[in-house]
Amino acid sequence: MTYKIKSLLYFSCFMLASLAYYLVDQHDEFQEQMANKSYVEADFHDADTLDEPKEDQEELQP
Repeated sequence: MTYKIKSLLYFSCFMLASLAYYLVDQHDEFQEQMANKSYVEADFHDADTLDEPKEDQEELQP
């Protein structure tokens, strides 16, 4: 093999290894963040199913 082909092959291997390391590191960091933080769960309800009495627009306007 010529010098240029070897250099291109080594450079390609280096780039693939760097990319793989970066992706694994990002995945591990994301997993740590998900394990360490607490998230609030939101429970949304449809406005039509609320038990509270509805006020008419006439009552709200003076």
